[in-house]
Order: sequence, then C-alpha cells, then structure tokens
Amino acid sequence: MSAGEGILAATVAQRFYIDGDSKVRIADDLGISRFRVARLLEIAVTEKIIRFTIAAPLALNMELSEMVRRRFGLRQVLVVDAPEDENDAGRLRRRIGAAAASALSDLVTDDDVLGIGWGRTMSAMATELTHLAACPVVQLGGMAGSVQENSLELVRRVSEVGGGRPYPLFVPLVVQDAATAAALRSQPGVESAMRRFESITVAAVAVGSWDPPESQMRDSLEPEVRTALTQQGVVAEILATLIRSDGSLVTDIDDRTTALDYEGMKRIPELVLVAGGDRKAGAVRAALNAGLGTTLVTDRSLARELLHRA
Repeated sequence: MSAGEGILAATVAQRFYIDGDSKVRIADDLGISRFRVARLLEIAVTEKIIRFTIAAPLALNMELSEMVRRRFGLRQVLVVDAPEDENDAGRLRRRIGAAAASALSDLVTDDDVLGIGWGRTMSAMATELTHLAACPVVQLGGMAGSVQENSLELVRRVSEVGGGRPYPLFVPLVVQDAATAAALRSQPGVESAMRRFESITVAAVAVGSWDPPESQMRDSLEPEVRTALTQQGVVAEILATLIRSDGSLVTDIDDRTTALDYEGMKRIPELVLVAGGDRKAGAVRAALNAGLGTTLVTDRSLARELLHRA
C-alpha cells in the first residue's frame, strides 16, 4: 500500500465509520467509484488503519443474584451469567473481574480509602477497571502470587486508574517466623502502609480455596505446613486468614504474615468478595460462615452450588 493510498483509505474510513457518510456520497465527493470506496474500507481494516472494539454489556443473572443475596444476608450480589460449560478459566476470570471492576467503580468515592487484595481474578478486575475515584489505594498484604499477578502490581494498576496515592507493601506475605514478621512490620514504609488499614472503607479481596486446592497463598507455603493446616480443617483463605468450613479460624501462622487480619476485615464497611467456579463454593461458604463480606461477585455455577449446599 502506497502512502497516498493509505491516506485515502483513512479519509474514506473516517467519513464512513465516524462521520456517517454513505459510500455513494463519499464516491461522488472524492471522484472515485463506489467499488473503490468499498475496497478502500477493506484496506483500512486489513492494514489496521481502523480497528473495531465491541463492548458487550455485562450479562448478570439478576434472579440468582437476588436469591443468593437474600439467602446469605448480603448487601449486594453480582452473579455473572457465564455458561455452565465455561471451560476457559481465563475467560471466566475476566467476566467476573469485569463485574468486580464495575462494582468498585460504583462503590468508591473520593472520600473512601480502598484496600486491594490479590489473586488471578483480582488481576482480571484490575485489567477491566477503567474508572475509579481518586482515593488512596492500600495493599492489604505482603507480596503473593506470580511476578505478573502479585499484590504489589495490582495496587499499582488500580491506583493508576483513579490517580489516588498508592500504599504498597514491599515485603513477602508469609515469612519464616514471627520475629522476622515483626521486624518487617516495624519498617517505616511497611508501618506507614499498615497504619492505613484502620481507615479502609471499601476493600476487594479474592477467596482462595484449599479443598480443592486453588490458592496462591497455599501454594507458597512449605509442604509440611500446608499438610498440617489442611489436617486442621482449613478449606479457605482470605488475605492470610485461614478458615474452616464452619467459619472458625485457624491461627497457627498469623504471627508469620504481613496482612490485614480477620478483625480488620470485619471492621471494613464494604468488603467485596470475588470468586468464580463451583470448585470454590465450599471456600466462599466458609468465608460467609465466618461473617466476612458485604458484597459477593461470582458466576452462575458457584451461585447455584452455594444455594444447593445451603
């Protein structure tokens, strides 16, 4: 394609797709045939002079959302109407992430302090987030997850959307002993971020499952520690809080972690739980039994399994 043809293709595309002119009018004005106009439009697409973005509206199952909300006494439930046979975990996470991003955009104001957890679905939420009030964004625990999906990167992404000040935690989520954790918490930067825990008004956190295993925190622990905690009945975790099916807590490694604790989560006025897939139904039920969460963002399969177990 020559430079002249590229300019002509861009002109035709501008007039047809943006200005709304007909192919006949464009042909008459430019002194070319309608067939040439059609060909130039094809070139504009093929050469990526013009690109199309289809923004599908978020599909929510309002009936299931209301059934789950009433059954568990939550303030709000968003059930994404993903197909039951959805076998693409990445696609499902993106759908739930988009719903969680929408919820945060609606909830957060300039007067809030936003807390952010971590997880693959949380990473999808950060990617889908396009609008956020300019509020402070606090990392709710030390670094966990992969290089691309760690809690530090999540806080950076979210704060960039709204332009609010980030409060990161440049420390691991779980360390080898209580003395190391205490030393890390006393560092000026860490202490400054953790001091903001008390002022958080809205937070979004993922629910990790231990049975079946689907948890970045669990995977980061020593094998013998994982085994011991599982034997004590841990089925779920939020941040670094370990939960049994009945909602009771296992606190064995609490003094080794650098995260907002259970009582801190309970104090947050709006705590958004984010989880998808029926495999996590037991973990979400445990979190709800523990009295955690005011809003739940999930998918159809998990919502139905929650109601079935109830």
